[in-house]
Amino acid sequence: MSQSNPSFQLLQALRKSPAVFRRRFHLQPNRIATLSHGDPLYKVLYLGTEKIYSLDLEQAQGAIGLLLQQWAPEAPEKRCKEHALVLRRRYIEVKEIATGRQLAKTYLRDIAFCAADTKHPNVFLYICKQQGQQLQLQCRVFWCTSAERAKDITACLARSFQTALSDWHDQDSETNHMEEGEGSSEVDGLSVITSIHPNTSSALSGDLRTDRSQEEEEGCGYSMSSQSDEEGEDRQHHHQ
Repeated sequence: MSQSNPSFQLLQALRKSPAVFRRRFHLQPNRIATLSHGDPLYKVLYLGTEKIYSLDLEQAQGAIGLLLQQWAPEAPEKRCKEHALVLRRRYIEVKEIATGRQLAKTYLRDIAFCAADTKHPNVFLYICKQQGQQLQLQCRVFWCTSAERAKDITACLARSFQTALSDWHDQDSETNHMEEGEGSSEVDGLSVITSIHPNTSSALSGDLRTDRSQEEEEGCGYSMSSQSDEEGEDRQHHHQ
């Protein structure tokens, strides 16, 4: 087709139009800045949340299986929705990319566990306490573009938890110097699990950690992270 042909020129104009460009590239630089505000951002598919009642492996796997069934090929229209998982300093945020609408917000202090699932390598999940429900947990599940992306999110969150724990100990030490015998009591609200290498298999505990103890988990099909009350200030580059 000749480039002087009006039809050819119309097609070229349509391909370069802002609407087509936005559909083709969902995350423009200005959109990233709007959603992330400089914090690590990962492009994912938010599968949803399921209620569970312990950190038992079978319950987590059951939640993953149920949510994956709901997002099966029978419902392809749902797959067009893309989400941004943003790691803020004190919380994790899930937003719709197209609208910027917040779908979920979880403070780091409420997260009991996060992992890249080895049974479903593209799946990233975290388990958190439900506000106002002492024994109620929620399992939030995300589908990533690759297994490496799921591992990247887990590793980023693990480093943030480790840095936050270190920062908290530094702040606690300073408080003890300023006020003799009066350390912060916020440690009682921390949920801490010692970091395990992403390639290490680890087991879920049957109880939710709500004290300052740090325990290693053993042998189960998850890549496990560490955690504490706040994220550290060290941040990764933006991820799309």
